[in-house]
Amino acid sequence: MSAAEPTPPPAEPIFVDRHDLPYVERPWGPMYLSPCCLAAVTIFVDDGVLYCKKCYQGVDERLAAIPEPREPALPLQQHQRRAGTAVAHRARPVVAIDVDGVLNPDHQPTARQLGYHRHHYDGSGPTGQHISGEVWLHPDHGAWLRELSREADLVWCTGWGPVAATWIAPRLGLPADLPVIDVGDGGVRFGRQLKLAPLYRAIGGRPLAVLDDEFGGRDAAEAIDRSARGSATLLVPIDSTIGLQRGNIDQIIHWLHQLPADAQEAHAPGDTAIGPAAPHGGDTSLEAAPDLSVGDPVLRKSRMLSRQCRTCIFRPGNLMRLSGGRLRELVAEARRDETFVVCHDTLPYSQYPEVKPAICRGFADRYSTQALQVIERLFGFVEIDPPGEDAGGTDETKPPHDHISTAKRGSAG
Repeated sequence: MSAAEPTPPPAEPIFVDRHDLPYVERPWGPMYLSPCCLAAVTIFVDDGVLYCKKCYQGVDERLAAIPEPREPALPLQQHQRRAGTAVAHRARPVVAIDVDGVLNPDHQPTARQLGYHRHHYDGSGPTGQHISGEVWLHPDHGAWLRELSREADLVWCTGWGPVAATWIAPRLGLPADLPVIDVGDGGVRFGRQLKLAPLYRAIGGRPLAVLDDEFGGRDAAEAIDRSARGSATLLVPIDSTIGLQRGNIDQIIHWLHQLPADAQEAHAPGDTAIGPAAPHGGDTSLEAAPDLSVGDPVLRKSRMLSRQCRTCIFRPGNLMRLSGGRLRELVAEARRDETFVVCHDTLPYSQYPEVKPAICRGFADRYSTQALQVIERLFGFVEIDPPGEDAGGTDETKPPHDHISTAKRGSAG
């Protein structure tokens, strides 16, 4: 773009009501915000359950009511300062930070207008190659991130790799010894940000907030699943044109204050070691983030069921007991993101944990998305029998029902 974009309008004041829930004042009266995203006008009612429309995370049903303002009104930031001591003995969550699009916006005229300072990098890249170019950094970002470091451990999660710690950090006033997660170049493929899987594995079960300018369509559902398994996860999408804003920091601070006090064994303040926190009882083994790839590394093909499984969501009768409209949502999400649906019986938390994820045959027989077309043309499929069935389609076990609610959360069929 050749012309500078207008300066974003200042964020509207956010308050906390008598129930410690965030809200904003609107011409028609006060309106609650979602605690997870602090997003205005993003709560909707679906099948009798309230969700945040921005991240689709379930929220407190009280948000359907009218806020009860305090007298005098209590600003959110003031409430957060008061609550600061309450988090002193809680688990040390992790905040993962990207660079390009987050700390280094991609539109230079707007960056200049918003007070970013231009820097020039000339040196080795993360893989040793020589790179050179302009980097725009904002003087406020270091202070904001240090504010987060009082309650969470900061880590780098960026294609810059160790260069982020040695070159970016000093220019923002951040410690040069912040851990660097090896996530490669990242990018979205088949609806997933490639950096998230190695990030999840690196931090184990600790609570996690991720600052990134690019997430895939399936990342939100998988973050919800991770939260449901006891590892609170918050994805914070950043507008790459303007980079990190104060509202993003406030969103994470509010999320930190909502974490359960007994979520994990606490880390000492300033402990930036990356690894799973030990749960009560001394067991240090925590399940790593599940690998939902349908690729077979040996055959170099993608797994697909040879036929619909016995409880396929595309069979008549709603055998998986999905809530009204859920199948339509799953299909719409997969088609929007040009991906596919993974069979629920092949997910890591199904009754067949030894089975690798495979594409739902019911979806593949009905829809042709870009991902399916690319796989067919470049790699090909390897067909596997549905779990729990022999080659003739005979059931070997009874249909499972203990993981239905979990399967509903993601694009699983």
